[in-house]
Amino acid sequence: MLITRFGVDDLAATRFAISPLCDTVASRWCVHEPARNAIHLPWLKTAVRVDRSAEFRPHRALMDALIRPGVWLPDFLTPPPQTPLTDVHSELAVLAATSPETVRADLEAVDSHTPLTDLGLRVHAEPQRYVPLLVDALETWWQLAIAPVWPRMRTLLEADIAYRTRTLADHGPKQMFAELHPALRWNQGSLELQLRWDIERDLRGDGMPLVPSVFLGSRPALNVRRESTVAMYYSARAVGTLWERSPSPTALPLIRLLGKTRARMLAILDAPQTTSQLAARLELAPGGVSAHLKVLHEAGLLTRHRQGKQVVYVCTELGRDLIGQ
Repeated sequence: MLITRFGVDDLAATRFAISPLCDTVASRWCVHEPARNAIHLPWLKTAVRVDRSAEFRPHRALMDALIRPGVWLPDFLTPPPQTPLTDVHSELAVLAATSPETVRADLEAVDSHTPLTDLGLRVHAEPQRYVPLLVDALETWWQLAIAPVWPRMRTLLEADIAYRTRTLADHGPKQMFAELHPALRWNQGSLELQLRWDIERDLRGDGMPLVPSVFLGSRPALNVRRESTVAMYYSARAVGTLWERSPSPTALPLIRLLGKTRARMLAILDAPQTTSQLAARLELAPGGVSAHLKVLHEAGLLTRHRQGKQVVYVCTELGRDLIGQ
């Protein structure tokens, strides 16, 4: 079991954040195991072509040596995001500045459970040489495979965070953590995660970033080496809706009632979202989205309120009943 103990100030300092680098790294697992990640099939069709492309081919061996399905990930590959909405280049800069000692220690932690590959051993021996090459590899994969779909991904991740923060405010940390994954349990100031290994960590008063991921399909992942900054990465809600372009067949009665666009819009508004977020996710013009939102709001299916400078929309209870949630 992995036990993370929270001090007096840690829960107050725990925060949600988005990490484009985390999903850039985790997406490689999907490419290696497409059968287990069929939910991402529309994206995988493009990603596999990118993986085989001449532009990415020089980087593939190094990426595959460190990002292996079913094997611990070296902590330095996923530095905890330093701001809630950081960008991938800032995160890559943090990775590039990783000390050789940290790289070696993280790789040794991996090797203690699963032996490093020959190339992994060379990275361990010469981190000053290989870390810049790894940064180039990740940036290339980001530009070719992730950046074109990142606005859609980011919208889903932002919606997930809005839902989680509302759950935390309404029901407290016990329910919020329980909803992140069934293997998580909040127990008298400690967060417990069922694992095959026994690991205990104490937070240092800085809290713990909670990072939703599109491509992390299994149980939550934490940085586990004692010297690493603690962060937890978990699978975001509603990933199954990310790549769909039309509602499922079971939604046909709702489509006939509301129309295809409004039915899709209502189905993804279980978490608060802005007009611009919906437009990016549905690939529609903001003006058209506003018109549909007005109709749904007047019908009592949505509620709206101001959040800073933006107006956010979310389903009412009537809207949830209509879509069967």
